[in-house]
Amino acid sequence: MIINYILSVILAPLIAFVIYAIVWVKRGKDRYPGLITSFVLGMVSIVLVLIFQYIARKFGLEDFKNLRRIIFYSFIVMGFGSEFGKFLILRYYNYSKKSFNGPLDSIVYSSMIAMGFAFAGNIIYLTVPDYGKIDFFYAITVVFANLFFAVILGFFLGMAKTRENKFVDAMTGLLGASFFHALYNFCFIPAHEDFRLLLFLAIGAFVVVIMLYYKAYELNEEYKRIRKE
Repeated sequence: MIINYILSVILAPLIAFVIYAIVWVKRGKDRYPGLITSFVLGMVSIVLVLIFQYIARKFGLEDFKNLRRIIFYSFIVMGFGSEFGKFLILRYYNYSKKSFNGPLDSIVYSSMIAMGFAFAGNIIYLTVPDYGKIDFFYAITVVFANLFFAVILGFFLGMAKTRENKFVDAMTGLLGASFFHALYNFCFIPAHEDFRLLLFLAIGAFVVVIMLYYKAYELNEEYKRIRKE
């Protein structure tokens, strides 16, 4: 039991450390200023979804026997509420940095924010009694899920930095990440758990993330070639 607790809590900061180390080795310690701050701000962003949850509870929307309320709770409270906080940090803290030049840079920052969010979320989930029965499978998978959502959000917000139609790209990232986040949480709704849907979601999200990361890498190489010319 204690091993499960420790693993659940340290997984997100461990992944964040690996990202930081890879960036340090591959691109230099000064390439992405503010990475640690992004992680901390990601932790703070959990407050927004907690506010959403509080409001939903006050209005009786946390009713897991009513399908319409389940869908509302999954997509608006958990999906949009979680990703909107990350979006605000990425857009208004990282976006203006000189190191933020495209999708790949955006994904790096977005991933650090997401790991901070997942870290804070698991601490709350594993320590606050109001969250009910602890599901360690959820506590582990939510870290990797947030990493996937970060790639979607980061890619499109990074595209917004390089194209004229910034609003459409930014909203595509926010709504896309919110949609996948909502589906993920929908799979863990009490009395409606659907691990087959979770499996298909994981496969689909993995394919999408690999495609977006590969495209981000290609664009980054193209930007470097253009700058050299």
